[in-house]
Amino acid sequence: MPSFLDYITYTFIKIDDSLNKILAEYDRPLRTRGFLPKLSDSEVITMELIGELFGIHSTVEIWRYFNKHQTYLFQNFSSRIQFAKQCQNLWIVK
Repeated sequence: MPSFLDYITYTFIKIDDSLNKILAEYDRPLRTRGFLPKLSDSEVITMELIGELFGIHSTVEIWRYFNKHQTYLFQNFSSRIQFAKQCQNLWIVK
């Protein structure tokens, strides 16, 4: 029986592959200025999707859940504000 870790890993791999395909067809880069975020876009989308599947609907609550329970999976965990901004900025690929 697959574990929760296996499910998150599988979800991340699928999202990463899909995101790379989308970005390959996109005409311009997602970011044109500023520093690159600590978490990858695939990690953020994975966290949002897993959070939504758990019934957590706000980015603040998703951040709190992963900050409390799953920090070992996401080594470059950022601040709540950075996470929320990155979630909002990914609207074009979601």
